[in-house]
Amino acid sequence: MNPQKTESDFAARIKSAVEAAHEFDQRDLRNAFTARLKQVAARPAVVPIEFDGRRIGVRLGGTLLAGAMKNGVRLMHVCGARTLCATCRVVVESGADNLTPMRGTEKFSLRWHLSMSPRTRLACQARVNGPVEVESVFPLCGDLPSG
Repeated sequence: MNPQKTESDFAARIKSAVEAAHEFDQRDLRNAFTARLKQVAARPAVVPIEFDGRRIGVRLGGTLLAGAMKNGVRLMHVCGARTLCATCRVVVESGADNLTPMRGTEKFSLRWHLSMSPRTRLACQARVNGPVEVESVFPLCGDLPSG
């Protein structure tokens, strides 16, 4: 048994497996992106909401956080919208029934961060189905740079 030949065969098999996996991931990513693009293009509706007293438009089915960021409203989101930090908390003043129902991960995060109010939601998780009015718990000062 030649150890060098065995190692080179093993290395060749690993390399071919990695290359195949790399091609597979890119194809899946491309297909997922195309499907999502078609889904977004099929629902171009914009819903008017009031965020911290400022009237903005949010894409129907989009999150409060995405709508705020796209409209230049600064809102803290330390964890990058992954339901971990609860810094994007908002208090729903009106229209709570126009937001998607709260999922288990959002409930857990809010309880973990001691936000027990039924009017409190995470802007990164609450999707807009109609007009709402919300106030941020941790507002940031100033506007986002345009451009």
